[in-house]
Order: sequence, then structure tokens, then C-alpha cells
Amino acid sequence: MTSLLKVFGKALYIRLNKHFYSKKLLEGNEFGFRKGIATEDAIFKLTNEILNALNNKTMAGSIFCNLEKVFSSVNHGLSKLPYYGISGKAKLLLESYLQNRYQRVQIISKYLNSNRVSKWTKIKYKVPQGSILGPLLFLVYINDLPKAIEHKAIPILFTDDTSILITSANNINSQSALNVVLDN
Repeated sequence: MTSLLKVFGKALYIRLNKHFYSKKLLEGNEFGFRKGIATEDAIFKLTNEILNALNNKTMAGSIFCNLEKVFSSVNHGLSKLPYYGISGKAKLLLESYLQNRYQRVQIISKYLNSNRVSKWTKIKYKVPQGSILGPLLFLVYINDLPKAIEHKAIPILFTDDTSILITSANNINSQSALNVVLDN
């Protein structure tokens, strides 16, 4: 059964990936989980923006965030999909891939000669661990974050790490802008 799910997941991934890239729907400030883009690209952008601020004699301030358990935060409702042109049967197909999943934990200890198993729990959030779809679904999930703050800040995302850079002529404006962006 798991082999069938892997083939199905790969087919979904190919179609979704083609859709998002051909229509240029993924945010340009996200540097993780994307072909041809690496950690160094995110570091270069952040460093370059700070150097530009210093060259222009402006202040630069940053907020650095890290999302915990990234793949456990993806909402199965996937309400954003119609916004990206995925609706009808395609949306239902993707939802059926994610919904009605259960998980449990099994701990086998040779030293204690024990085998413990938790109860089955329904997964409400989370993409399947190790799935090819996980990273792409996470990108869709976080895709609108840069748009929410880019008019006030420079967002730079790499998977679960988000750097938000503010440049300002003085310290008071910089601190105020950082607080506004953080609230957003």
C-alpha cells in the first residue's frame, strides 16, 4: 500500500510543481525546497541588503524567526488552493491524499525486552513525513507571508527560518517598523 501512495504522491507532486512554476506562483523571497536555489542564496540576499543599507547610510534591523515542526503546521483544509488555480476535482484529490490519516508511535527496546505502542491518533495538520509533496505543500502554506510584510520590510525565507530586514534613516523609525512587522 505504501508503494502505491508514493507513486500517487509523486504524480501529484509533478503536476502541482509544474502548475506553480509555470504560472510563477511561488514567492521569490523563499529560498528553501526549490530547485537551483540554496542556503547561500538566502545568505547572499540578506548580506547584500544589509550592505546596501550601510552604503546608503541607513540603519538596518532584523527579526530572525524559526518555525518549529514545520511539516506539522500545514493545515489540511488547504483553503489557499483555489487562489492558486487549484479547485474542483484536483483540490478534492489533493485533500483526499492528506485527510483521514492516522499515526501512532511504537517503541521497541531490546534492552528492556519491551514493545510499547501508543493509540492511533487522527492527523489534523501535517504532511506525511518523507513524502515528496511535503516541501511543496509547505511552500504553498507559507507563500503569502512575504506579501503580508514586503511593503514594510524585506522578507527572506529559507524553509523554516525567516529573516525580516528593516532599513530606516534613524533608530526610532527602525524600532517602530520592526514592531509593526512583528505584529503583522
